[in-house]
Amino acid sequence: MHKGKILKIISTIFVLVWMITVFIFSSQDGTQTLNTSGAFIHVIDSTLNQVESNNTNKTDTVNTQDNNNKKYNYSQELQTFVRKNAHYFLYTVGGIILSVFFYAFLGKNKKVYAFAILTGMLYAMSDEFHQRFVEGRTSRITDVGIDTLGVITGTILFMIFVNILIKSRKKKSENGGIKNVTF
Repeated sequence: MHKGKILKIISTIFVLVWMITVFIFSSQDGTQTLNTSGAFIHVIDSTLNQVESNNTNKTDTVNTQDNNNKKYNYSQELQTFVRKNAHYFLYTVGGIILSVFFYAFLGKNKKVYAFAILTGMLYAMSDEFHQRFVEGRTSRITDVGIDTLGVITGTILFMIFVNILIKSRKKKSENGGIKNVTF
C-alpha cells in the first residue's frame, strides 16, 4: 500500500476518534463533568492542604472559617481553570490531527491550515450547541473561542513541525543524503 494512502486512512481514523472523544465528553451531564475535573482538582487540593498543615501550628475558629471560605473560592477558580484548559488542550490536539488529515488529502498547500482551523471552529460550535441539550451543561461562546484558539495552536505546531522537517530534508539533500525531497 502506498504511503500517502496509509496516511489518509490513519489520519481519518484519528479525526474520527478525536471527534467521538469530544462528543463523549460533551455528553457527560453536569455532575459527571464536575467529577472528572474534580478528581484532578482533588489531587492539587490535597497537596496544598498537606503543605498548609505542615506549616500551621495553631488555628482558631475565625481563621478556620476564613480559610474555608478562601479554599472554596480557590476551588471554584481552579475548577474553571482546569475545565477551560481541558477545552484548550483537547482542541490543540484536534488542530494537529485536523492539520495532518488535510495535509494527507491536499498535500503541501496553504489551504490545509485554513481548512483545519475552519473545521475545528465549526466542530467547536457544534459541540457547544450539543451541550445545550445535556442536563447540567451550558453552551458558551467563550468556550468556542477557547476551543478555536486550541485548534489554531495545534495547527501552528503542525506548521512548525512541517517546516522543520522540510528544512531538515533540504539540508540533508544539499549534503548528498537524500536526492528527492517530496514532503
